[in-house]
Amino acid sequence: MDCKDLKLEAVIGFTGCVCNGLHYTPCGQYIVYPLAAGVVVRSITTGNLAFLDAQTDGDVTCLAVSRNGKYLASGHETFGSAKAYAYVWDLEKAKQNCQKEKPSAGGCLIHSLQQHQGEVRALDFNSDSTLLATLGGRDDNDVVVWDVESGKGICGSPAANESSRCIKWLNGRRDRFVSCGNNHLRVWQVCTLTPKLHPIDANMGSIRRNMQCLDISNDDVFTFVGSTTGEVLKFAITRDEIQPFAKPDALQPALKDYNQNRFSKGVLSVSCIINPLTGNTNVIAGSGDGVVQILNPKLQPIVSHKAELKGGVTSLSLSPDNKTFLAGTEISQRYSVDVSSFTPELRSTCHHGSVNDVRFPANCSEIFVTASVKDIRVWNARQRNELLRIQVPNRTSNAIDITPSGTTIVSGWSDGIIRAFFPESGKLMFSIPDAHTGEVTALTVCASDNDLGHGWRMISGGEDGRVKVWKVTKTHQIMLHSTKEHRGQINSVVCNSDGSQVLSSASDGSCIVWDLDKGTRIHALLDQTIFHGGLYHPDESQYLTCGSNYKLGYWDASNATAIRMVEGGEAEITCVDIQPSNGEWFVSGGADRSVKVWHYDDGITTGVGWGHSGKVHSVRISPDEKKIVSVGQDGAIFIWSGLPNGCEKAK
Repeated sequence: MDCKDLKLEAVIGFTGCVCNGLHYTPCGQYIVYPLAAGVVVRSITTGNLAFLDAQTDGDVTCLAVSRNGKYLASGHETFGSAKAYAYVWDLEKAKQNCQKEKPSAGGCLIHSLQQHQGEVRALDFNSDSTLLATLGGRDDNDVVVWDVESGKGICGSPAANESSRCIKWLNGRRDRFVSCGNNHLRVWQVCTLTPKLHPIDANMGSIRRNMQCLDISNDDVFTFVGSTTGEVLKFAITRDEIQPFAKPDALQPALKDYNQNRFSKGVLSVSCIINPLTGNTNVIAGSGDGVVQILNPKLQPIVSHKAELKGGVTSLSLSPDNKTFLAGTEISQRYSVDVSSFTPELRSTCHHGSVNDVRFPANCSEIFVTASVKDIRVWNARQRNELLRIQVPNRTSNAIDITPSGTTIVSGWSDGIIRAFFPESGKLMFSIPDAHTGEVTALTVCASDNDLGHGWRMISGGEDGRVKVWKVTKTHQIMLHSTKEHRGQINSVVCNSDGSQVLSSASDGSCIVWDLDKGTRIHALLDQTIFHGGLYHPDESQYLTCGSNYKLGYWDASNATAIRMVEGGEAEITCVDIQPSNGEWFVSGGADRSVKVWHYDDGITTGVGWGHSGKVHSVRISPDEKKIVSVGQDGAIFIWSGLPNGCEKAK
């Protein structure tokens, strides 16, 4: 059999905490934004996307689009002593891939630039898109200028004595840029002949501010900077050309003004906009408390042009016609705001933390449910939009399931409580406090039970190593059995088809098969591993397990002996799901960020999907077997083509 790449149908996600991460392309037909370690290029008209992933472990920390629309640059973080990467992508190629039936990143990567220690904090292209400036993080704090065509570094210099945070090239000059950070703003000029960087510090007088974002007026006379204390500062940035060593500079950039009415929680993003009536440069400021407002040239707020969004506004991007702008918030929501009416329109939502579980309702492939930090969300699988959000503040949902009739969403939470919700309104149906000591880590509903009749049963597993069986009726919830044979956290619980047994997988190296009616053990599967998951084959003749030993285990259901162990890859296997109809295929997710499709009998990988930038927490095959949904540590939801289309046997 041939191993093919899984076809990615869609990806749901947006890393909103990246400052200045959301961009219009110069043509105005596409938007660009970060998603964990990848970059999404999406068509505004069709919604088609291209996902750019260099398969690096470091998440995206900054983005920039070239003025001519040909290039896209992404800066990344790294871990340990390794140097961080900055990637240059072919944006034209990515836009062409958006027009294809399936998204692709093929042929888009142009350069891999590696110089900064820890992270690339900011980057930007110059006015003619021939140079790229990158700024290192706190442990590096260097500025490097690169030649875009060759990918070679031209020159570099320490950014300042204190930490720098942002960098921006001038609009009309190809050799000059501005950087800002803690208590400083610098105007740089590049000499490509020497080659060398020549900075001049702006005169700030007695003012001391930590500055974290900036934008430059179209005429390159002023730059507007946002501070952590809530001011927008206006600097004149005119400076002398490069002077001989002994000749002093006559023109020095200087602070000219700042607003008196501070924004709450600091100014996270700024963008210059031309007033079409007066021709003056106004400033759009986004604050940490979600306020977006336009300031006039004197930095006075225009009361009529103010909007309140959910989450701190980390990104502002004007459309080429200056009629609308995009706003991205730190809770990963994207808005489109009309400049004239200043009315925000919510364009997309997604999780802004790790997604721990995903489920489809029985016999329904159009909807799926995800569990994450602070909330549970219901999604339309076809339109890829959010239908319902159920929020529980300051708590994390670790596991979810849906009753067979689809009338109840049950969930296990980090505070040890099991909560059930109505799927249409999201209102709380019931809760079981102190269901487990510590966190509820696994949950399932008996598929054979009728939740419309005399009640139904669910099984929960906890951090305490206990497996509990519950009877739920319209009026109350009763614990039928509580077992304590596991000595580690329960990572998954799965029922068989008639609801008479449950298979629990734990971190102590054991999987136990329980009789639900008697509350006693039937079998125990033992291995030197941490079992992350286990399930029944559809004919219930075998069990399939996965764990930290990088192996997939096949076990005989009659005597609990190991049939064979299949090498699953070069990292631990964190989750599995099997084809519900006949079990010919199954899917696994791992800590190596991959989603793999396997032929069950042959034990061979037939398809691999790359895209996640963190550990894959859960994978599910849709009931119609046409989709595979994977979620993980990066907060992204990936929808892959299902078993019949992407994973047929090679003939």
